[in-house]
Amino acid sequence: MTDLLKEILDVDRAARERVATAQNERNEAYLSVSVQKETLIRDEKEKARRAAEEQSLENRKTAESALQALREKNGRIMRQMDALYGENRERWVADVVASALSEV
Repeated sequence: MTDLLKEILDVDRAARERVATAQNERNEAYLSVSVQKETLIRDEKEKARRAAEEQSLENRKTAESALQALREKNGRIMRQMDALYGENRERWVADVVASALSEV
């Protein structure tokens, strides 16, 4: 009977050790998954940040190009207006004076 009790206790102890080992392995697996999750999140955030930065640079280049085109267009329009003013200044002044004097 004592041998049987000793054998039962040995089996119970072995089962407890296996359960403890399994729990340790499970805890280590959870920790490993948690670390992998954090690594993936960090990597994806960094990838998203780099993509946003690249897109921002691309948008900036496009905007600067559009701004330069508008400045050139504005410069052409100003030169045309200056030329038109130079050609018609005397006539326009005379018309304004004549119009103002005719209303008096």
